[in-house]
Amino acid sequence: MFKLEGKDAEMILANLKSWNLTDGNGVEGDSLTLSLFSEGISGIPPKGEKYEVYLGEVFRETFQISKRSAKMSPKEVSLVLSVAPFSQDDANGFRAKKSNSWDRVSIEKVMVDSLLPHGYSIFVHPKLQKIEIEHLDRTDESCSVFLRRLAKQYDAVAKPVGSTYVMVPKGEVLSASGNTIETITLSLPVGNSSTLPNFVNVDVELDGREDFSGVLASYLSTDEGKRLDANAGSAPFKVLGKDFNSEAEAKQACLTELRRIQREGRKLTITAPANSSAFSEGLIVLDDSFDLLFRGSCSIDSVTFFGQGRQAKTMSIQATLTGV
Repeated sequence: MFKLEGKDAEMILANLKSWNLTDGNGVEGDSLTLSLFSEGISGIPPKGEKYEVYLGEVFRETFQISKRSAKMSPKEVSLVLSVAPFSQDDANGFRAKKSNSWDRVSIEKVMVDSLLPHGYSIFVHPKLQKIEIEHLDRTDESCSVFLRRLAKQYDAVAKPVGSTYVMVPKGEVLSASGNTIETITLSLPVGNSSTLPNFVNVDVELDGREDFSGVLASYLSTDEGKRLDANAGSAPFKVLGKDFNSEAEAKQACLTELRRIQREGRKLTITAPANSSAFSEGLIVLDDSFDLLFRGSCSIDSVTFFGQGRQAKTMSIQATLTGV
């Protein structure tokens, strides 16, 4: 059951035709699109109006209206809502391109410096808190673009969750908000068929994981004036193409890339009945009812729910088979 809480929630739900809710991966972001029957609607909610969104009893996010449109035939109103702060004039410059530099800095400090002026609180996953960055430049980038680039460097996701901006490693069961995400187990229904309402389908890429057991990187030693190597894992090694500024930086790059190689496997698209506990960053397990080619533990990259009226019908999950 799809639920809204907010000023015009009752009117929206009474006229709700269809909707889709996307929990993104830090690149696409989170969004909610509502299609309303417009016959008899006397007023359309304004931009910026906020709504708390629930699937059943599961709170998904607080969204605010960022775009509105209407059709004459068929008579329909479309509302697009986003988690990201919406401001017509962007008064505090969140989307402005800026430059900055840091030396020997933590990810948390970078996020505080970048986001506190825009009213966000910060959450950095414990696995990322001890990383010290030797040198970091933000060069003519908006805040969100810069933080997505930084997150990618550490195989992580950076995104707003309500009033908190978060950074969390991909594929963790501890979510971006710091809460534990339920691991979902999916089974094939008896007589699985596209004609059934509980139909499950999986598309899988057959080539995915890189065939490496370790990662090697080079750094320039200021003490010895030599080009030295750091590594993580064991042979065969993937060699990173760039030189790093220090042994610590090279080692961290090796560990991050090795984690990504071990985490990533084949890419899947899963279509299944809606499960309100499915969140990006979480895990979904395809159990033994699936053929060996499909079964396993998957990291959810993004999930989109589709509904008619107040009912959640199906979900589409983009996921990656993990190496664990």
